Amino acid sequence: MNLKSISIKIEELEKDLITRMIFHEKEIALVVGAMAENEFIKFRKEFFVIKDCHLNQKSISREFTKNKLEFSKFFGEIPVLTPPTLNLIKQVKELHNAYKVYNILESSLEEIPADKVFEFVLDLQHKISSNLKRFDDDKASIQEIIKDFYGRQQFYQEKFKQGGKIIGTPTGFDKLDNVIDGLRPEHLWVLGGYTNMGKTSASLNIVADLVRQGKRVVYYSLEMGAVDILQRLLGILTNQNGLDIIKGFGTDVSNELDLIKKSGLTIHSFNSEISEMIASMFEENLKQPVDLFVIDFIQLVNVKGSRSEYETVSTAILELQKTAKRFKTPIIVLSQISNDGARNQDNPVMSFKGSGSIAAAADLAIEIKSGETDTSTLKEKLQNNQPVMMKWDVRKNRHGRVGVIDMVFDGKTGIFKIATNDDLVPFN
Repeated sequence: MNLKSISIKIEELEKDLITRMIFHEKEIALVVGAMAENEFIKFRKEFFVIKDCHLNQKSISREFTKNKLEFSKFFGEIPVLTPPTLNLIKQVKELHNAYKVYNILESSLEEIPADKVFEFVLDLQHKISSNLKRFDDDKASIQEIIKDFYGRQQFYQEKFKQGGKIIGTPTGFDKLDNVIDGLRPEHLWVLGGYTNMGKTSASLNIVADLVRQGKRVVYYSLEMGAVDILQRLLGILTNQNGLDIIKGFGTDVSNELDLIKKSGLTIHSFNSEISEMIASMFEENLKQPVDLFVIDFIQLVNVKGSRSEYETVSTAILELQKTAKRFKTPIIVLSQISNDGARNQDNPVMSFKGSGSIAAAADLAIEIKSGETDTSTLKEKLQNNQPVMMKWDVRKNRHGRVGVIDMVFDGKTGIFKIATNDDLVPFN
């Protein structure tokens, strides 16, 4: 392609992106999260205005008129989202790279120094490579990495001076925090276990502690309704049975509801398609920075065009891993474990149902399992609303130790507590 054809194509694709943002509100957060204003060539001002309208609840048509932009050029049929918006963004970025290369070459070739050709070529190579960026390339220069390192070091030093003991956000379980340093930026957690082993309750215990800290959590429930998740969370916050609360039999929970509102907790229970979920995560993070995302659970996530469970789960978990790094925000993913994984307890890395990519992508993998002597004892105690012994088995920790934490689980309230008569057993 020559420069003219690249320019025409860029204008066509950028116009498509702007039109999608106007007619499909959910696409705005996705485009804003993936592209910066300086990455638009033909429609930079239109992008800026739509972004501003989205963040500040303004009318797009009114702001276009106010800024003397041609709103009518985007009229026509409501655009069909084919190809998916992320694929379209990738095409735009690739064409922008070609556009940059043409301009660099054009300006550089005006005068080639005959006595310094080698230096000229090296300088030209540097200009080109430093100006190109892949759509999924998150690499930073060593200067940027060092700057980030010093920034974090200063933040953590100040945190420890103020009495903090761990790097990340506390989970509410001191013994766990002492091993993993809390919920750390960019980390992807996987909480695994068989059905009815308390995965959702475990995640909600962590959410409850973040709510008490005033941290913002966004919870994606793909199995249960939002009200069901809320009643279980209220049960944990108030040490009551969630069913009693929803029936009106429990004690007053207005203080806890105010606490939840102030924390900014959001619960989504909607379409589980991964691109829509990530678009929602972009949007939530734009509204107000998120301290933790929770996905309940990964085997229920859908991927458009996927041909198998393996492909679906692999694609979803890798997209979530990228998202955690992009936002510098921890993500907890709930997952079922495979039968092979349950049988092979000697394997230091858990085997999750659907794809080996889950274990590979996880920074931390915890299996939640029974601590009772046999299955019948576990079932009997749960049926009689008696506390049961459970184990949180840290099977993988990319940044620290592994081992087992003995827990007590109250099925009536959904509360997990560290067993007072057992210590953390050997971490290595």
